[in-house]
Amino acid sequence: MAQPARSRTRLDPAGRRRQLLDVGARLFAERPYDLVSIEEIAVRAGVSRGLMYRYFATKRDLFRAVVQATADHMIDLTDPDPALPLEQQILAGLDRYLDHFEANATLIRAAYTGAASADEHVRAIIADKARRHEDRLLDRLRQAGVPETPRLRVALRGWILMCRMLILDWLDTREISRTELRDVCAQSLLDLAAHAGRQSTAAAP
Repeated sequence: MAQPARSRTRLDPAGRRRQLLDVGARLFAERPYDLVSIEEIAVRAGVSRGLMYRYFATKRDLFRAVVQATADHMIDLTDPDPALPLEQQILAGLDRYLDHFEANATLIRAAYTGAASADEHVRAIIADKARRHEDRLLDRLRQAGVPETPRLRVALRGWILMCRMLILDWLDTREISRTELRDVCAQSLLDLAAHAGRQSTAAAP
């Protein structure tokens, strides 16, 4: 049941857009994409449908903007502290990554596996986020003394995809504890980095 409209708060355009994104993100996180209507978002935000459409012409436009904002937030959220040892950076980043997936499971499923995931703009946002994670991981590994190679970059790309699918599966099955899942992902990255380092040493003249 839609909640009653609240009295409208006057906001500047940037503030209103942020408000609509926040309301949309909450609704998309609560239930599947197909069960959310743009009219309900307008009611929750306390605005008219006409005003809503001035910012987002369709529900899909709003969903794309929510996915983009969520991707940007996740990048910021998982930014590691370079002062920490590499293993602690990885564990802390994975903990925050898992926090985000658990808090936004329905929204993330819609973006990655639901009907909305077929949207080319949503796919492009997800691919860009993965590249940003990949670049940052390469940077952290370089700082830890692991040489960058094309082979390492490809391996990191695969690791990012693996972690995403493991976490999505874990949200449904909970076969192991969250700590065990985090440690599986962390250890696989540390093993990958160690292997890359050994290869580089072996190839040196």
